Amino acid sequence: MFVALDAGQRPVTLRDHEQAKALVGDFVCPACRRPVGIRNGRVMPAHFYHLGPPCAASEPESAEHLAGKLWLMAYGQRRGFKPVLEQYYPQVRQRADVVWQQAGRALALEFQCSPISLERLAERSEGYRRLGVPVVWIMGKRYFARQPKALQAKFLAWSRRHGWHLWFLDVRADRLVLWQLAQGLLVTWYRPTASRRFRQATGPLPTKAALGVATALRHREPKAMALQAASATQHRNLAGVPWLVHAAPTGLIGLPLPEWQLRAWWLLTFDAAPDIKKAAEAAFWQRFAADRTPLVSAGALLAAVAAQWHRVLTASGAWQSTATGWQWRQPPAWYPTLEAKLAAVGREPAPTARPRNGRA
Repeated sequence: MFVALDAGQRPVTLRDHEQAKALVGDFVCPACRRPVGIRNGRVMPAHFYHLGPPCAASEPESAEHLAGKLWLMAYGQRRGFKPVLEQYYPQVRQRADVVWQQAGRALALEFQCSPISLERLAERSEGYRRLGVPVVWIMGKRYFARQPKALQAKFLAWSRRHGWHLWFLDVRADRLVLWQLAQGLLVTWYRPTASRRFRQATGPLPTKAALGVATALRHREPKAMALQAASATQHRNLAGVPWLVHAAPTGLIGLPLPEWQLRAWWLLTFDAAPDIKKAAEAAFWQRFAADRTPLVSAGALLAAVAAQWHRVLTASGAWQSTATGWQWRQPPAWYPTLEAKLAAVGREPAPTARPRNGRA
């Protein structure tokens, strides 16, 4: 940690090695008030450490975590904020890594380099909510990947400005990274003096996705086998699931099932019904609500997936709205085999619906 209290109970913030060399006296942790010392080696930034076991608000830190907090402090200063290192909130017994202050408002930044449970992430986020302080969770190198997957799902967030998104900090590359999950993956690199934005494709193409269904069945993946068993009761083959289930997915993470499987379950539930009531359709999605994304509600996540599925169905001409819900014009076709499905490529209408960057 970088902040401790001196003998007069005044906060002292360590900023560099030269300052650490000059500091003398006794210091205590602002949270637990137990003695701390100063480490001033060559590998890690100069920092305070507990002379005994660390308290709950001051867990052991890696070089990456210490350097990341300094990076976020400096970056905030360049953007016109007044940054505060390790702001301690006694009301909830939490210490924020960095707080950016501006015009009487505060934004807490949590740089997460180590593993964290869903429960702990939810608990800390709730603490900031009780304080009325917005929090942004930023992932370290442990969570780096080329595409968003289950590892990053717990940090999925939503805002009006960025839509569905994730934040990373690559200290070595000197950049803050924003992933926006909409129409693929929109990536922005924020460097101290410049930024760069580019779009990156995510997810397999429809044909590869169709082959992936067959692979899941061949490997007898439990979720795919459960879906195959339900398909068989309706004399259908999951390998021949309609092409629409692969069309224009949201690409959202943190779902209880792959998006194509949610769509397949939906078709098994509704494609034989003469009409689809709004209440029944809402109840269907509620069945799949799961607490996998502490920073956003499961209901909001599923609502975005449902809304995109509705757009795909509408764009294909498969259904139309009614006063109480929807009515089929022509339900999507299931195929008897994978081979028949692949042979139909080019004869199916191509839906043009694309996911929107925001909440449904």
